[in-house]
Amino acid sequence: MKAADVKAQINERIIKALSEGKIPWLKPWTENGPRNLFSGRSYTGLNRLILGLSPYPLPFWATYRQYLAAGLQVQKSERGHGIIYAGRTVKTETKTDKNGKETEKKKQIRFLKAFVVFNVAQTDYIEQGYKLPDVKENLHLLGCDAVIHEYTERHTIKITTGERAAFLPQSDIITIPDIGQFRTSEHYYATMFHECIHSTGPRLERFKRTDPVCFGSDTYGREELVAEIGSAYLAALTGIDSSAVVQNQAAYLQNWATAIKADADLVMYAAGRAEKAADFMIGVLTPVPASATGTDPAEGVTA
Repeated sequence: MKAADVKAQINERIIKALSEGKIPWLKPWTENGPRNLFSGRSYTGLNRLILGLSPYPLPFWATYRQYLAAGLQVQKSERGHGIIYAGRTVKTETKTDKNGKETEKKKQIRFLKAFVVFNVAQTDYIEQGYKLPDVKENLHLLGCDAVIHEYTERHTIKITTGERAAFLPQSDIITIPDIGQFRTSEHYYATMFHECIHSTGPRLERFKRTDPVCFGSDTYGREELVAEIGSAYLAALTGIDSSAVVQNQAAYLQNWATAIKADADLVMYAAGRAEKAADFMIGVLTPVPASATGTDPAEGVTA
């Protein structure tokens, strides 16, 4: 299966979920997130997002060949899920000048490789008596306030009370209404996480502090999608119920579905950036450029 075909399938699944009023990235991405059964490695970015759409309660996945090597068999008529591995390779080019002197230049080349994986529930592991790894209980690993204040204090981001929720890049300020003005505490924290994800933008070079962006532009919509997925990720890590926030997002859903249809790489971009932003907030990622092809402009990014 080609990487382009996998991306098309993934987009179709996400668009279908959005058309049904579901937000697929509101899956709990805690220690029970999808991971490879045999290596134990967690799936990340877009793959975590797409495997989170599956109905299977077990988080264990593997390729057909991996199951065969372990003595397990995928059940007949079961269909796999396409995932993508984004890798890099180094190509060395040798050039000879007019004097016969050779110089070597190394160039990084990015590539996508497609795989098909199956959930362990699609195999005969029960009949074979295969013992699965323990599934840890979901715990409230981090407190919402602790995550927010540890991050904003580390990067000297000021939080002020205002009439709207927004991140102001030029002044490095997050404004947000008082918590008492929100319908629930969950709404408040989901909004705070959203704006905090925006504030990672200039730090991870998704956009520059000085470049303007118009509301409703492609850049703005892409950044909003990053912030929404990142907010859901942080909500799951801190254990708050973000599902209550979904009720007011019908307009967002339609816009995203349209944008995803128009840009096959949009979800891949947003899921990867959202995960990096959330990891950066909780201190497990150092600031690196989010894109090698340029920056995305944004100014005064509001909720």
